[in-house]
Amino acid sequence: MQLFFVILVIKFFIANITFLVIVCLFGCNKAEKDEQAPFIKINLPENHDNFIRGNLLTYDLEFSDDFQLKSYKINIHSASIPILKQTNYIWDTTINSSISGINYIIKKSFSIPLNVDTGNYLFIVTCSDKAGNEDWVARDFTIH
Repeated sequence: MQLFFVILVIKFFIANITFLVIVCLFGCNKAEKDEQAPFIKINLPENHDNFIRGNLLTYDLEFSDDFQLKSYKINIHSASIPILKQTNYIWDTTINSSISGINYIIKKSFSIPLNVDTGNYLFIVTCSDKAGNEDWVARDFTIH
């Protein structure tokens, strides 16, 4: 009778070990790799918007990523060719900011300098995630 219980315990032990091995081999997923760049949506400014020197430029941006956002950058610079016209002050500015999470929304305004040259400008938004994936979206606008 004692031999029967020993054999039963050994079979139970082997069955449990086999079950654990199967679970570990087939039940454990490999860590997913982030290969997708963040998504950028520019709600404002709209493409081909018109602004007046000294007035506010409002931007409204949405960022999303499947894993983790890291940062965004806004670059505003002239799209005009300076050698074709007399220039006083070509506006060129960059805004950098760290962000986190998988979704991020920002809405801010700032004044357009009074002495900035009129003409066509670009509003370029770049976003990167923790894995280093990056994407950008651009809008053009005119300052009068």
